[in-house]
Amino acid sequence: MSMAIAIVVLYFMVLVVIGVMAHRRVKGSTDEFFVAGRSLGTFTNSWAFLASLASGGSVLATVGTGLALGWPYGSALLAGAPVGFVVASILVARPLRQLGRYTVPDYFRWRYNSKIIAWTVPIIIVLASSAYIVAQLKGASIVATYVLGVDYRWGLWGAGIAFVLYVAIGGFLSVTWNDIFQGILMVAAVAGFAVAVLTAMDGYGASYNEAMDRFPNLGAFAALPMASYVGALVTWAAAISVTPHVIMRVYSSKDVRSARISLNVAMLIFGAMMLMITFVLTPGAAVLMGDIDLSDPDAVFFALSETVLNPLMQGIIAAAVLAAIMSTTAGLLMACNSAVAHDIYATLLKPDASEKSIVRVAGATTWVIGLIAIVLAMNPPEFLVVLYTAAVGLLAASCFAPMVLGIWWSKATTSGAIAGLLAGSISFAVAFIGFDMPASSEVLIGLPLSIVAMVVVSLVTKPAEHEHESEEDSAPVHV
Repeated sequence: MSMAIAIVVLYFMVLVVIGVMAHRRVKGSTDEFFVAGRSLGTFTNSWAFLASLASGGSVLATVGTGLALGWPYGSALLAGAPVGFVVASILVARPLRQLGRYTVPDYFRWRYNSKIIAWTVPIIIVLASSAYIVAQLKGASIVATYVLGVDYRWGLWGAGIAFVLYVAIGGFLSVTWNDIFQGILMVAAVAGFAVAVLTAMDGYGASYNEAMDRFPNLGAFAALPMASYVGALVTWAAAISVTPHVIMRVYSSKDVRSARISLNVAMLIFGAMMLMITFVLTPGAAVLMGDIDLSDPDAVFFALSETVLNPLMQGIIAAAVLAAIMSTTAGLLMACNSAVAHDIYATLLKPDASEKSIVRVAGATTWVIGLIAIVLAMNPPEFLVVLYTAAVGLLAASCFAPMVLGIWWSKATTSGAIAGLLAGSISFAVAFIGFDMPASSEVLIGLPLSIVAMVVVSLVTKPAEHEHESEEDSAPVHV
């Protein structure tokens, strides 16, 4: 246990040092703070894309969720994310990088020139990203509780403050430098863990059959309604194109080609890592751990590490999970602080704000959002995967149609975009809060309603007088 604590403490120290180094370069520059100077190459951004998407739910929760809810649900999530990378690479990477701004709301303001959209999109991003952050903080607390032996609340506050600190002082440049390190550590540790589990098994084929016997729902569709599987796939297939902490990496790429290649390289690495977790670690847990307590399925991952790994490797695995959690959390905090500081404060409230004041507001926002998320994470949800899928589902239902149709359909109007945005967000929220819907299925209501509302209203309205003419820069709008 002392070995694991030492490794994790060293890991935190490295991250904070990197944040301080990045702070020296940022020095009040919004370009450096929000998009790392738009200078990131393919290698850097490939690992950064991976680290942004591979969250605590991806690495930590997949094993227990598979045993509790079955492989079909996990496989739907696993398939949806790579599809989403391809969709983003084909449909949005080039136009957004050519626009050359900072955030998802930047595109919406340029394309539609609407105050309603300019206010609504950042608010949706902050709400969805904050819920996603809560899920990540639960994962960090599981590391503290099950690996380091630290009380849940102390672990939550310690990890949360560390996350906020290095984002607030170093911005996106700090996040990116850390993401390279975190992405490589994450993949290497998962690969080593998978090898250890395979070595401990008595043959993969026999272990696979035993796992299916012990957990009949593992390979069956009976654990959840079909709507959950379809919803999980659709959520991630649509969400990557509008998830702000992923799209910010498109803006930070040095050019369009690098952005598209980085997305596809990250997709391949992510897919390989998730296959190892799903089809090696999950059956390994089923056959190597004896009786498994699924009352807290997100803790099964570390229970398996205690079964097959020595203390040194347990510490490395703990650091790798923290890498997954911190990289995603940092990206989400950047999405929140850019939405508040750049999209609301500097654009809507104080257009003449200096770069230094914008960066200061962004830093303060990081602390406020981070502390609120820590408080909310005191009473965490049962399934990390379900919570963060719901968060990105809100983004997909709200923003996918206005984003993609705005790029590729010249008849899309501002009124249509407003209708699609509101129809998707409101219907998703009502389905999620007001009805007992199958897990991850709310997007199957919100996304179609958003598309229909946008298309219908666009066909019966005319473009606004100065629609997508408010900036000197231009992005392509296709028929």
